[in-house]
Parts: sequence; C-alpha cells; structure tokens
Amino acid sequence: MISRLSPLAAFICLTTTSVAFAEEGTSSKLEETFIYGEQGKTDAATKLELSIFETPQTVTAVSRAQLDEFALTSISDVLNYAPGITVEEVETNRTYYTARGFDIVNFQYDGVGIPFISGLNLGQQDTAIYEKVEIVKGSAGLITGLANPSATINYVRKRPTDDLQASAALSLGQWQSKRAEVDVATALSDSVRARAVVAYDNGETHLDRNENTTQLGYGILEFDLSDNTMLTAGYSYDRNESKGVLWGALPLLYTDGSPTNYDVSTSTAPEWTFANTTQKQSFAELEHHINQNWTAHLHLTHNQSTYDSNLFYVYGTPERGTEIGLYGSASGYERDEEQLNVDLFVSGDFSLFERNHQLVLGYSDSDTNLAEASHYNNTVIPDGFLVLDADWAKGDTPAMDFPDHDPATSSTDIDLSQKAFYVAARLNVLDNLALLLGARNTELEQSGVSYGGESNASANKTVPYFGVTYELIDSLMLYSSYSEVFKQQTWVNSELQPLGATVGASSELGLKKSFNDERSVLTLAAFSSEQSDFGVFVDRNESGIAIYRTAELSSSGYELEFSGEVTDGLNIGAGLTVLDIKEDDEDARPFIPTQLLKFSASYILPSLPDLKIGSSVKWQNETTTSNGSYTQDAFTLLDIAAHYQINAQLSVSLNLENLGNEKYLNSLYWSQAYFGEPRNMSATVRWKL
Repeated sequence: MISRLSPLAAFICLTTTSVAFAEEGTSSKLEETFIYGEQGKTDAATKLELSIFETPQTVTAVSRAQLDEFALTSISDVLNYAPGITVEEVETNRTYYTARGFDIVNFQYDGVGIPFISGLNLGQQDTAIYEKVEIVKGSAGLITGLANPSATINYVRKRPTDDLQASAALSLGQWQSKRAEVDVATALSDSVRARAVVAYDNGETHLDRNENTTQLGYGILEFDLSDNTMLTAGYSYDRNESKGVLWGALPLLYTDGSPTNYDVSTSTAPEWTFANTTQKQSFAELEHHINQNWTAHLHLTHNQSTYDSNLFYVYGTPERGTEIGLYGSASGYERDEEQLNVDLFVSGDFSLFERNHQLVLGYSDSDTNLAEASHYNNTVIPDGFLVLDADWAKGDTPAMDFPDHDPATSSTDIDLSQKAFYVAARLNVLDNLALLLGARNTELEQSGVSYGGESNASANKTVPYFGVTYELIDSLMLYSSYSEVFKQQTWVNSELQPLGATVGASSELGLKKSFNDERSVLTLAAFSSEQSDFGVFVDRNESGIAIYRTAELSSSGYELEFSGEVTDGLNIGAGLTVLDIKEDDEDARPFIPTQLLKFSASYILPSLPDLKIGSSVKWQNETTTSNGSYTQDAFTLLDIAAHYQINAQLSVSLNLENLGNEKYLNSLYWSQAYFGEPRNMSATVRWKL
C-alpha cells in the first residue's frame, strides 16, 4: 500500500509548480476553447451568480475542452476524470457515484435541481449535448431540495449562438467501436436562434458478448419576445441499448478463500441478456428582466425515463480448478419514471447601508411517479435457480421468456411530491467580506408500495445554509460554509416499514487562491459531515426485498484542487482527496478509497503550435468489500492524448487509455465485481466551420 504522504507530496509538487508558472505571467487573450474549468459565473451551489473563487464550497468544472480532449463521452467518463469523485460500476449498466464518502443523489440541469429517487444510475448518459459539467462538493440543499453531504452534479446544456457554428466528428476505437457527432447552431432571424446536436455511438467492449449502442438527439430554440423577455424551449432524446449485460458480477473468492482473478474479459452474462434505457427531457424557460437590477425566471421540465431488461444473475462460490458451485437466477425487469418540475424565482441586486447585495427568492414544485416490475419464468426455473456447470463463463444458458409476475410482491408504484420555498442572499458587509445566508423549506409526500412493503412517508424540513468569504489579500480567499442534511429514503427495514429521512449536518472550511485573472483556482478545503438514520443494506428477505438498517455515519477529510490555465498553452486539472468514514467510531464503507489522486494536463508546444499533448493520471489506495472478505491493492491508471490541428477547420486526435494495462476491479461496492478496461486506443477526426 502506498503511504499517505506519497500522493500528497506529488500533488503539492505539481500544484506549486503550476502556481509558480502562473505568477510569472498571464495570457493576454482568453481562448475559451482550450481552457480547463469554469471561466464565468456559476449558480450551481447557491443560485447566486458567483464565480468559483467567490463560492464558499469546493467547485469543480469540467469544460468542453476537457470533454473533447480526453474523449469523455459518457457521464461516468466525466466523473471518473473529475477530482474527488468515485464511479462505482457495480454492473455494466447500473452505477453509483460517490463523493466525500456518500452516494451522489443531487443532480441539476442548468442550475435547476431534479429530484433523484434511488441513487442508482441506469444506462450510460451521453455528454454530446453539454457545454460543461459542474460538481459542487458538500451539501447544496439550498437549490436541490434534498441536502446530501456528497456533491451536486450540474449539467450545463449547449445553447444557441448568434453566429453560424457547425462541427462534426468521427471516432473509431478498440473493440469495433465507432462514434459520430454533429453540432449546428445559428440565428434563424433577428429574434430566433437554434441549435441541434445528434450523436451515434456503437461498439463492443472488453467484456465477452457485451455491446452498446447510443442514439442521441437534442434541439433548442431561443425566442426574443421583447427587449426584456426571452423564451427558451428544448428537447433531448437519449437511447442506450446494451446486449450481454451483467446483473451482479464475478465471484471474487474460491471456496478455499483464494482470489479468483479471472481474465479481464470474463462475464457471467449470456448473449440474450439486454438492458435498454431511454431518457426524454422537454424543458421551457422564460426569463424576464423586470428592470436593470431584477430578473424573473420560470423553468418547466418534463422527464420520462424507461428501463427494460432481461437479466441473468450468477451467485455462489466456485471451487478452484473445477469452477463448480455457482447458481443462476433470471428475471425480466422494467422501470418507468415520469417527472414534472416547476421552478420559479426572482433574482437581483439591492442596496443596503450604501452597499450592493444579491438576493434570490423562489418556489419549486416536483411530482414524480416511479413504477417497477420484475418478471420470472417459474417453468424453466421452478426452484428460483439453476445449477451452473464448469463452463458458466461461456454464457450459454438458453434464452427464456418471463411471463410470471405477481404485482403484490414484485412491483413498485411510488408517487413522490416535493414543494419548496427558498431564499438566498449574498451580503457584502465589507469590500473584502461577504456573508451568504439562505434557507429552503421542503414539504415532501410519498405514497405507494415497493415489492410488498408500503412506501408511505411525509416530511417537512427547513434546511439552512450559511457561508462566509473573506479576501485576506488580493486573490486569496478564506471561506467557510455550513448546511444541514436532509434526505428522504425509500428503503424499508426488516418489518417492511420505510426508514424515513436521514438528517445531519455538513460543513467546510477552506482557502482559495486565484491566478491569471481567475482563469485558474487553487482550493484547499477541510470538510466534515454526520448523518443519523442512514440506510445501510443488510440482505434480501425470502421474497427478494432489499432490507436496510439505520446507522450513524460521519465523514471528514480534506481536498486539494487546482484547475485552469496556468500560462499560455498549459492547462492543469488536479485533485487530492483524503477521507475518513466512520460508523460508531469504526471504519465504514471500505469500498470507497480513502485516498484519491487525479491529475490531468495539456500543453501546446511553442515550437509546434498545432500540436497539443495531454495526460491524465488516477491513483487510489486499497479498497475492501463491506464484509472484509476481499481487498484490492492500490492502483494507477494513465491515459494520454494528442491533438493535431491540420488547418483552421480540420483536426485529428489520438487517445490511449490505461497505457500501463493495469488490471483492476471497477468497484467493491458489492461482494461481486468485474474488471475495468485494459489498454485501448481511439482516434477522432473533427471538422469545425
């Protein structure tokens, strides 16, 4: 195991070198296309228009330049790249994201919070429609409705432009993968602008029998109804079809206790298994400038998502040498979720005691319906399982239909309603001292059933938010923030009663140093959080219902991040996280790395200005399954990228991932796991008008 000082020492060397570069001189022009991170304002943390430097929390922004440079075509790719985030790929199409020790359950689109029920991400969301992805660490319940001490992910969509812009890209990669993208934006008249994005992605993967296809479409229109009023309307369609998908993963141990260590391509999934995910989102925004200082905003969002699958689950412990001892269970699983969200708020400036301040007042209303069903074939599998032979890895279990379904015990039907009033203010007490005060009152009503148990619950909670920023000297900021934690849970206990809400508190204290006119920011943060009545998975009962218990959990640690343009042609994005998670003073959630280092950089060679080279490194310390039966050693992943600008319109890129061909498991979140991608390569040709 690498010592705790190793990643810290490496990070300090890298970031202090970066700071030295930045202090020597700054770029005279801003080329946004090549700059890492956030160069403008963000409302992802507080709904106030603040820069990352002004926001009293750790904020990471992954720009379009980084998405393209490192071929981050899915949200899982982005979060695997982002500092402080772990992507727990427990199966090929079901993923958990974590930050600061807890699952990420807060998501936004363009700064508007979207309720997220389960914490489990289905499918592979494509990134072609996003201009950037922002990550706010810690609790941001002021604008998401459900405060959680992990992080909030804000997806910032591409917008129309006044001038004609067009681009197209074609990528080819390992395992017969191919991808095409087209992006066009233009003004249709003096008062109407439009943008359209389409993408197609298809290919096999490193896993036997696994293949994925993505079809993406996005359109957005902006209408200037008057000099002071703009209407925006948009629609996105993201369809992901996967064959040969995992339900569960590989056994980690043999009966003698030794590790299995299969080939990286090994899969338990027969070829007939599939998982299809469709996400449709319609949205409309009305923005009206009341006067020079105040603006009214209305956001309407309608989301529909469906998940349809035929799955095969393999479990048990095999014998070394014979591979005998595994069992199989099959199911058809479907999930439908529909959601309507309304967000209405006014924002602006006001004067008090001869100083200008900012204020936001708003109301949000969200209604969600979730329906799930599991189907079986009790004729083919009368006892609920099949005994597998030694050749189980061939995935040759015959295909089957799933006609049997008991709505009383194999269905979920939940209605969730959330209504909230919120207020946030930035009070500029002194020229270098600002207070951020806010609160959000959320009323939650949940009704329905889930796999034989009632899921009725209600809650009414006001979550306060406090923040302070103090600029010690020019470009050096001391800050702190505090928010209470509140999140309703759909889990049930052994009596099939809802666990209720988890509550607690989250705080952060840190320093921020900006360079290069805030084109790069260095953040050092210490954080802590505690949660009571936190749902922890125990087992499944005789009916297959997941049973949870409540626990008292705490998380603390520190993060060091640097992101942005260091000097002309050199961009760096880096982060070190050191974490401690406890349950009643004992280590908890050991599948999450307690030390995580991520570093990426790109550089345009002065002697070859058309060539840009980049590299991305990820290191994490050892992790262990929750039951302590299996430990994965620390490992390092290295990616490199090269981009060559042939002429003003045409460029080519080459990406090499996992250059060292490291063999590693994607996650130990469960007691089963599968291996990550070995060394692979892709090439892209990109054209821009």
